[in-house]
Amino acid sequence: MLVVLSWEDGLKKATLGMLLSQSQFFLQPGRGLRWLQHGLFWLLLLGLRFYLTSISFNVYGGFPAGSILLLNICSTGIIVLFYYTVVYYLWPKYLVRHRYVKGALLILLLLVVYTISDAIAEKLVISSCARCMVRLAQTQPGYFQLIQSNLSNIVLVRLVTFGAPFFLLLTLTVPISIKTALNAYRSNMRSVTLAKEKLELELNFLRAQLNPHFLFNSMNNIYGLIISGDTDRSAALVSRLSELLRYMLYESEADTMPLSKEVKLMTDYIELEKVRLNFTKVTFNPPTILADVGIAPLLLIPLIENAFKFTADEPGAFIDISLSVMADTINFKIENSVGLTRQDGLSGGIGLGNMQKRLELYYPGRYRYEIGNNGNKYLVNLSLNL
Repeated sequence: MLVVLSWEDGLKKATLGMLLSQSQFFLQPGRGLRWLQHGLFWLLLLGLRFYLTSISFNVYGGFPAGSILLLNICSTGIIVLFYYTVVYYLWPKYLVRHRYVKGALLILLLLVVYTISDAIAEKLVISSCARCMVRLAQTQPGYFQLIQSNLSNIVLVRLVTFGAPFFLLLTLTVPISIKTALNAYRSNMRSVTLAKEKLELELNFLRAQLNPHFLFNSMNNIYGLIISGDTDRSAALVSRLSELLRYMLYESEADTMPLSKEVKLMTDYIELEKVRLNFTKVTFNPPTILADVGIAPLLLIPLIENAFKFTADEPGAFIDISLSVMADTINFKIENSVGLTRQDGLSGGIGLGNMQKRLELYYPGRYRYEIGNNGNKYLVNLSLNL
């Protein structure tokens, strides 16, 4: 039986994860930064409207630049008030809470208020500009008569023709689309952040945890060597155990560690495990690493731990561990015998689960993880493309 596991979907998560540090401007801006973002957007919208009004053919053609700017300032200001009232009050209070009828009626009422406010602002600005009125009478006599009519008539015309509400909805399409896209982006980033934090917590747990049986057996074996008078060997094992614990708990905090240190960790772990074995033949011949490469810390230890866990110490038992390093590739292979009483649970527990998640995060699309089991022999083959 051969199982090949590859996490291509991890590419998206890893890519987003690398962008987290560059996305705080959009992801979690403070209050001051949010005000700055909104202010810059509305200033940009005002500038764009002023420019388009000045160069395009419209009823304001020929008006003084100051009057055109004032008209756009008033119109944009009313739009801003409408936007924040709908998005930050009506939407969360009524629509999000499924109070659709009341929310829709309030939005319609707000459209009427907007139309009245916009009509008042336009009538006041144009009526107070003599040059504007002259120009309007010459080029737009119909609109000139509308501006001179009663305010109620102006509002009625705009509501019946749906001109002002349509212009408002068209204008609000831009900020609402931006807000929707940013909310989706932030939600996605938060999901990735939570996933990354969860994985880091699991990694910290993996660093802090050692198989209790491993610690118990190691200390018991060292104690036995001391009792038997083999002080040199017991001292060497204490040194190995101390270095192993120090590295796992304190020195493996970086995203990558030199492969030479990981090899030293594996060697110490294997030597400590070998002490308790009577029949199992363990072979591990690590290569001489000339040009050190980086690898995710503690990535390979769960595979070794799993091999020792499921290999019964009986005549003929074996554990063969090999590691080869090429220019941009690391190949790690473990082949071990499996006792009949230890067939269940070969998939491993927390350690192997964390390892697979970390492969997905740190080596997306750049690794191959193979598992083979023919009943009495278990094979693991891991290739990393650096």
